[in-house]
Amino acid sequence: MYKLFWAKSMGSMAAEVLFEEIGTEYEKIAVDLEKEENRSAEFLAVNPTGQIPALILPDGTVMTESAAMVLHICDRHPEAKLAPPAGSSESARFQRWLVFMAATLYSADQRLYYADRMTTDAAGTAGIEAAARVAMDRHFALVDDALNPGPYLLGETYSAADVYLWMLAKWHPDDKQLFANNPRVAKLVDLVEARPAVAKVWAENRED
Repeated sequence: MYKLFWAKSMGSMAAEVLFEEIGTEYEKIAVDLEKEENRSAEFLAVNPTGQIPALILPDGTVMTESAAMVLHICDRHPEAKLAPPAGSSESARFQRWLVFMAATLYSADQRLYYADRMTTDAAGTAGIEAAARVAMDRHFALVDDALNPGPYLLGETYSAADVYLWMLAKWHPDDKQLFANNPRVAKLVDLVEARPAVAKVWAENRED
């Protein structure tokens, strides 16, 4: 059985959704970030970076990095058709946008919400946050363009890349502005969130 170390509204949401879509069994192990359980010896033995998510595969192999988890879960469960066949042009597009989002939007989120970790100069955090917002706006606009004609990143076909985009959109600090400027992203988020697996995961992760 998979074992997923998770915390609310973190990168673990992508893996959670995929497990729910596939219908496979998995164990969720909550990590209380306020109590700094991610810095405990027990968790650091699993993921030395102290970051969420971490995933233990059925054979005991440990995975970190949410995008890597998405790719591996899709590889292990091809019957779920959450990713295109390996080697296809659709697979190239899938991998392109998944890695793009992880490298740009995910990292911009990190700079925005954890600016104090990006500098040793406390006076510099405001500039880091402002630059992160600019980067988020620019990169969401590129994704919005890629959704033409859409409605998904692979056209009419729903995939795990759409789950990843949904997760990143849910982290945006101003969703009204995000959706007003990126109507295709807004449409995709609505479509993805209407799926039962996604709605279930979001209900367990949302922080009202």
